[in-house]
Amino acid sequence: MIEYFRAGGPVMWPLLAAALAGIAVVFERIVILHRMPTPAKAEKQLDAIEQALTESGIEGAAKHIAKGKGVLNYVFARLIRRYDTLLMEKRELKRKREEYAGKSLISSDPVAQFLTDQNETSTFRDELLMTVDDATKSYVERFLPALSTVVNISPLMGLLGTVTGMIKAFESIATSGTGDPRVVASGISEALITTATGLIIAVPATVFYRYLVQKAESSRSSIEIYAVSFSDTLLAMLSKRES
Repeated sequence: MIEYFRAGGPVMWPLLAAALAGIAVVFERIVILHRMPTPAKAEKQLDAIEQALTESGIEGAAKHIAKGKGVLNYVFARLIRRYDTLLMEKRELKRKREEYAGKSLISSDPVAQFLTDQNETSTFRDELLMTVDDATKSYVERFLPALSTVVNISPLMGLLGTVTGMIKAFESIATSGTGDPRVVASGISEALITTATGLIIAVPATVFYRYLVQKAESSRSSIEIYAVSFSDTLLAMLSKRES
């Protein structure tokens, strides 16, 4: 194996790095995606965080989330941060409206107040749903772009090794002539070894990438149900604050 590696020339080093990176991503993603919570466990986590939210508010919910780990805690934490940011933006917008339009413009007209509240609630809902989508995607698809890169560049690096090997072979021919086949054997060997190595890395990496993408999509769909439910709880809390 060591002799095979040496015969492949300098391109074998980046190929080795790509192979190790691909193996690391595959093992890490398999472990993470197979640790996704079961429906019963996910429901239990959702109930616990909603209870903390009801009893202690946003700060209590944030503290509860900080004690745990896993995909649901990650998504819930992102939702709480986004919700808190939206509240700050809403207060700032209200302050500016009062500055430029006068305090009585909105509050004195119940219809205008109702329409404004409905529009703000719709904006909150859209922003939280976008957060759910982004958070779940970033968690389940983490490092998969790196594996995709390994799939794409491994054959290209193998092709680069082929080119450098053939250049080496032709240089040997130019120097020593074509009388002795051993003169060009080293360059041709390097060219073939790197090509084969690039394909050996790319083929299983492609298979694992497709499997992990499908597994990630399945996991994402199951997690989004509970994330959307929690975002609805946050919206209900917003409506309660406004009433």
